[in-house]
Amino acid sequence: MEIRVADLDDAEAVAAFQVRAWEQTYRGLVPDAFLDAARSRDRRARWAGRIRRGERRVVLVRARDVVVGVSSTARSAEPGLPATELCTLYLDATVQGTGVSDQLLETALGRAAAHLLVFSVNERAKRFYARHGFAPQGAPQVDPGTGLDEERWVRGGSGAVRSVPA
Repeated sequence: MEIRVADLDDAEAVAAFQVRAWEQTYRGLVPDAFLDAARSRDRRARWAGRIRRGERRVVLVRARDVVVGVSSTARSAEPGLPATELCTLYLDATVQGTGVSDQLLETALGRAAAHLLVFSVNERAKRFYARHGFAPQGAPQVDPGTGLDEERWVRGGSGAVRSVPA
C-alpha cells in the first residue's frame, strides 16, 4: 500500500476514483440523478485545477497500482473554525474497515485542528470522525448539489485527539 501526495499526473485517477467512491458510498442516499450525472472527465479538470493552483493538498492511497483512497485539505477562512478544512476523504469499499482510513486521515491532517462537512445520513463517517476527535458544531445545512442535510464537524484548536468509543 502506498500513501503519498498527489501530483498533476494523478488528476485523472483521482477523478475516476471519486466517481467510483460516490457510487459505492452514496447510491440510495444521494439522488440517482446527481450520481448518474457524475463524469470522470468533468471531475478530472476540477481536480487538475485544484492541484495545479495549490488550492488543495491531495493525498492518495494506491494498492496494486489502483487508487483506493483519496483525501484533500484546504486552507479555510471560515470565522470561528480551524484554519484547515478536510474537504475529501473517500475510500474504496474493498479497504473500508482495514485501518486505511486512519492512515489516510493521519497523513492528511496529523493531529491538527480541522473542520469538515459530512452528510447527516452518513452514520459510518460520523462514527469515524468522532473516533478521531471531531464533534458536530452548529445546525445542519443543505448541500446545494444533493439537497441532503450536512453537518459541520470540528476538531478543536489544541491539536489533541480525544478517544471516543465507536
